[in-house]
Amino acid sequence: MFFGALALSLATAALYAALRQFEWHAFRAQVHGLDWRWLVIAVAFDIASYIAQALRWRYLLGGARLWQTTRAVYAGLFLNEVAPLRPGEAVRAFLAARDLRVNVLSVAPTILAERFMDGVWLSAALLAVLMAAPLPASLTRVAWAVVGTVAAAVAALVMLGRGRFAILRQARSALFRAPAFAVSGLFLFAQGLAFWSVMRASHLALGLAAAFVVMLVVRVGTLIPGAPANLGTHQFSTVLGLSLFGVPQRDAAGFSLVVFVVLTAPLLMIGFAACVNAGLNWKSVRAASRPLEPVKSPLLG
Repeated sequence: MFFGALALSLATAALYAALRQFEWHAFRAQVHGLDWRWLVIAVAFDIASYIAQALRWRYLLGGARLWQTTRAVYAGLFLNEVAPLRPGEAVRAFLAARDLRVNVLSVAPTILAERFMDGVWLSAALLAVLMAAPLPASLTRVAWAVVGTVAAAVAALVMLGRGRFAILRQARSALFRAPAFAVSGLFLFAQGLAFWSVMRASHLALGLAAAFVVMLVVRVGTLIPGAPANLGTHQFSTVLGLSLFGVPQRDAAGFSLVVFVVLTAPLLMIGFAACVNAGLNWKSVRAASRPLEPVKSPLLG
């Protein structure tokens, strides 16, 4: 309860900071001038990014089919968008365990490995930005903090993964699976292209590199679980990223709403359909998330 209230408070403050110069008539003109062809392309890139995530998970799980992992990924994303503190990971773990007929804890190492892969690729992208373009001191410190944290976490996994804990051994093994690791980069690349497409639709005079920088700022700004759909932190991070390239806050505020809706609405629709198709309900998720006894995972060797 406390963390939920804190998340909503932070989201409200972030949303206010992002939209404090928002002008409704300017936003209406901005929406009226959107190039809808580029918006369709943006949605296609966004969907492609999550299919890449599902493909990566299929490589890690081994026995799953792509449509099963795609359904599980979208169902989890839907729960992350509509509920605070991102409970969707438990949902997709449950679906994968059900489809593969294994204990839900058997799936945990693959999800842990995914987070490490995401962290490594995000760190690599941040390092590229730090070397290619000057950033404000505050953002530079945040970027180095993320890189340092990821490096320390990966080092800890590599060392502890040699020990007695099965989940760490399996996560360490999964981290070095080349096909899955390569596909993780495609996820980040497609996300950047989605942001760039929305910029083209909004007639922002920014290039592909700028779009990737803004996307990375949003990724870092929404790392900590917050309000449903990252409302507030997403807009604040978008405005902050655009400010690096001199975009006026009024225009940036409008764009932050456009990119949020364009990339969130399809996710919600597909995610809801995935939940319905999977026959999800809260009772089954809670029951599957409480295994009665540990079992040896048949996954990841």
